[in-house]
Amino acid sequence: MPLWGPLLLPWVLGTVLAFLDGRRAWVAWLAIAGLAGTLVCTVWLLPQAWSAQAPQFVTGDWPVGVGIRLRADQLSIVFALVSTSVLLGTLVYEHVAGGITSRSFPALVVFMGAGLTGVFFTSDAFNFYVFFELAMTAAFGLASYGEKPRNLRAAFTFVVVNLMGSTLFLTAVVMLYLTTGTLDMLSIIAWGQAGEPFALLVPGTLLLCAFGVKLGFFPFHFWAPAVYRDAGPTVAALLAGALANIGSYGLLRFGVDVLPQVLEQARPLLEILGATSILYGSILALSRRDTREVLAYASISQAGLIIAALSLEGREGLCAAVALALAGSVDKTALFLAQDRGGERARRAYSVAAFSTAGVPPTAGFWSKAWLLRAALEQGHAWLAGLVVLASALSLLALFRAYQRERWLREGAALHRGTGAVVYALSLALIVVGLWPEPLLRAGRDAIQGLGTLP
Repeated sequence: MPLWGPLLLPWVLGTVLAFLDGRRAWVAWLAIAGLAGTLVCTVWLLPQAWSAQAPQFVTGDWPVGVGIRLRADQLSIVFALVSTSVLLGTLVYEHVAGGITSRSFPALVVFMGAGLTGVFFTSDAFNFYVFFELAMTAAFGLASYGEKPRNLRAAFTFVVVNLMGSTLFLTAVVMLYLTTGTLDMLSIIAWGQAGEPFALLVPGTLLLCAFGVKLGFFPFHFWAPAVYRDAGPTVAALLAGALANIGSYGLLRFGVDVLPQVLEQARPLLEILGATSILYGSILALSRRDTREVLAYASISQAGLIIAALSLEGREGLCAAVALALAGSVDKTALFLAQDRGGERARRAYSVAAFSTAGVPPTAGFWSKAWLLRAALEQGHAWLAGLVVLASALSLLALFRAYQRERWLREGAALHRGTGAVVYALSLALIVVGLWPEPLLRAGRDAIQGLGTLP
């Protein structure tokens, strides 16, 4: 399978869907089939990505630096697989839950998939911004889905705050070009190794802020509670489970691979931001009474864990960051979808996802947090290990207090079989990975191998 397969398919399909009425069942199934095809094309790239030479090509056969380099290494593949799976599951859920109510919803979800796939597979800083904006533009449209006053309020907040993040990112890209004379990521890496590393400190700081807004860790979290509370559950699952991966991936790609000198200088700051986010999100989640706000602050705490993992030196911390991002993506999707309606399967899915978020075995979240604990203890950061344990206990308490308060979750009518299957499949995936963690652990290790600047 050539690299352009998973890149081109959602673009073409999204363009076709834009002219069709997404409220029709066959249009929704067409979008679902397209995302499934994108997922298959991405899976097909796995053997190539895990080979000695990752698949890549330069558009138009232009010289590197003029043409845009597209590349799929292990880090790109694992993030693309998880993000596309979240989009596919969420679209299926919305379609069978009672029908899509907006003609543009399937097209916007597919366009978000096109943007995310492009972000993960590009090796050009400006092209990263272009795909970044495609995904964000689709998210702006999705944020108002439902067209109720609270949905429109969530969309307005999301658009204003994330436009600020986009401005920061574009400014950083311009500064990178003015400093290095190139936008190709591999060329920027070579320039940083031969040039003055402190010259990249300012654009690196702007990138940290831009990705901080997308990921939603403290102090860039202020949009998350309002948006996750007022957006519909399906949209919240899309934003928290798929779109937020731009932040995680961007910090890993730019911080570890492209600008490792800046990451080294920023480690003390990342320790502070990570610890603050973990504690702040856990305490605020415990104090909220609205389930959607509880989930929002739990997401902030989860983002803090990823930042704390990035602050650790060596491979183990980075592997833990990848595992936390992948497991957290499924956790958040399951939590937001499960709290949408009642029913036995929804209750079980919510419980399993809550256990995974808190790091209780046997779930995927347990192994990702265990990896972080191991890395922290090996490097003598006992305070971080203690903070992770405390935050896990607080998150578990907050999520199950919300469960007990929500009578409609505990006693609601049964889900449609299709929606129940989606949330049940998500929870089952968390348990399967918890019982057989080797795929998650290998994905974390191998994804870091793709970052060529690591010793």
